[in-house]
Amino acid sequence: MYTKNHIFKNDNLLQEWIEENEFSTKKECLVQFFCGVPHLKTMSEISKKLLKELPLAHIVGTTTDGEIVGKSVTINEIVISVSVFEKSTIYSAEVEYVTNSFDMGCDIAKKLDDKDIKAMILFTTGLSINAEVFLEGVTSVSKGNYLIAGAMAGDNASFVQTFVSHQDKVIKKGAVGIVLKGDELQVKNKYRLGWHAVGLPMIVTKSTHNKVYELDGVPIIDVYEKYFGEDIANKLPKIGIEIPLMIERDGVMLARACINKVDNDALLFAGNVQEGESVRFGIGNKDVILKDSENMCEEIETTIIPQSIFLYSCMARRRLLNDNISLDLKNISNICSISGFFGNGEFFSNLGKSYLMNETMTILALSETDFKVINTPKDKVKKTQDNLNTDMICALTHMTNVMASEWQAKVDKEAIKNEEISKLEFQNSKLIQMGEMISMIAHQWRQPLNAISATGINLSLLSSLDKLEPQKVQESSEFIQKQCQKMSITIDTFMNFVKPSQATKAFNISDTLKVIMEIIGSQLKNHNIKVNINISNEKVVLVGYEDQLEQVLLNLISNSRDAFSEIEKVDKYIDITVIMRNNVPVIILEDNAGGIDAEIREKIFNPYFTTKEQGKGTGVGLYMSIDIMRHSFNGDIIYKDIESGSRFEVLCGDVESGCCEK
Repeated sequence: MYTKNHIFKNDNLLQEWIEENEFSTKKECLVQFFCGVPHLKTMSEISKKLLKELPLAHIVGTTTDGEIVGKSVTINEIVISVSVFEKSTIYSAEVEYVTNSFDMGCDIAKKLDDKDIKAMILFTTGLSINAEVFLEGVTSVSKGNYLIAGAMAGDNASFVQTFVSHQDKVIKKGAVGIVLKGDELQVKNKYRLGWHAVGLPMIVTKSTHNKVYELDGVPIIDVYEKYFGEDIANKLPKIGIEIPLMIERDGVMLARACINKVDNDALLFAGNVQEGESVRFGIGNKDVILKDSENMCEEIETTIIPQSIFLYSCMARRRLLNDNISLDLKNISNICSISGFFGNGEFFSNLGKSYLMNETMTILALSETDFKVINTPKDKVKKTQDNLNTDMICALTHMTNVMASEWQAKVDKEAIKNEEISKLEFQNSKLIQMGEMISMIAHQWRQPLNAISATGINLSLLSSLDKLEPQKVQESSEFIQKQCQKMSITIDTFMNFVKPSQATKAFNISDTLKVIMEIIGSQLKNHNIKVNINISNEKVVLVGYEDQLEQVLLNLISNSRDAFSEIEKVDKYIDITVIMRNNVPVIILEDNAGGIDAEIREKIFNPYFTTKEQGKGTGVGLYMSIDIMRHSFNGDIIYKDIESGSRFEVLCGDVESGCCEK
């Protein structure tokens, strides 16, 4: 096999070049053209010219952010690369985007997938396609363990419209692909990054597939402005591809380049950035990039004599290296003929897994000869005047990472310390709650114990007077058994309350309130507090951890009980009402215990804030309660001041959306 390249100038020169090389007579001929003029008319004219001259060839094209021919890089040119295979077979196809990127990947794989494939080359349009999901679709259908290469189309960083083409059809939104088959065809791929993560890690707090809205709870555009300045932020998305997000997955460091700004406050990346992932900003280093290219050549040459190399690289590399971009290609071009382009994202596969890469240079080396070791002349990378300052960049990058590492270590140490303090505070709170539980049990047991004691005294008196009859003994025994059974039920009720649930379940809110009143009802009665329960629908059911809701309601009722102890009032009451609001259960608790002072109302849900005297309150009750409702029930607790007391609304779901999912 061999590859020859041509820079298009006019129709006549193209025709002469094709005739001179007799491409029209070749049976298996692959034509790739890389168009630096991202216009529909230009793409259409070139593809039609090529199909007219080479009707039997497989022709694919893409718009670019720069074209690669040998060790040279062109801008706004059209490079035509023709590869002739002598012992291999070529198939090609195209698909248009219809429903989603995954299905598009499935569709092209169904057209191309076959036995004994050695390599699949894919070009996709480069803005509105989620290329990572597209690759997932491809690999979900593909059965073979072949290499995947290719890239997303570019448009000279205008981020307006990219195109790909197959034969003479130009596609605005879709993909084209080629597969190469042959027993004697040898293929090998490599990639190099050269971008390094800097700064503290940030957590992706809001994203949808490849749209990122927030990092560490801050709008992502504001994060770029914070670290790189307003001028850089205003140049998004163009500048964003030079400052990617770095993500480590399965031990592989990946860059995710920004390719567009969407929804006014979100950035669109070339691949997925998942919520909860840890990311850092990436900074490119010229010397590292150039050295990596040199090392990659040495690795290739130890296993294969390449007859052709297809090179698909990221536009960010070209823009970072600028005039030194030829140094990135020089050693590779010494091996054999190379061609390719700079785009918005690169495809790479390794050990059966396919990746969407950004900021990388990927190569696909092909040969129809046996693998052998060769030695070609190397041009060792020398520092140029333009990149002498990369030593300082490297030093500053190192310093930034060391500072970030030290700061993170301090943060982690402080977090561990705070966690220990929190554990102690929660343990103290638990002990106080246990004390309250024992007090409640004592209240529940007082009456049956007094009754048992009185029965015993009565039996003893009758016995001493010799008036104890068998029937009286039997009646007293049955009475004592009933009182003991009542005490046992009390213990079971409290045990079920303190025992944590192992799984969510459906439960009736009215039944939950009955359990709570069994626990605290007698104590409230002892404090002369009347409880009024009004449930609009006795069949209101929730799904979740019932014991956690019990804990929340018991805490709120206990707070009302304690508030009454600080005021003199004859008519004490707690009203509990259950209503439906936007199809979500809301439990409302109102009392006439005087309310909460205006100056502290905003603090009542803060951790460790308490108005109780030392030793009687930890300030975690309301904090834990609102945390339970938000995380276990997707709900909330709202405080409202009323004329004579307080009103707490326990929202058992998302009232705004009418959702009470768990």
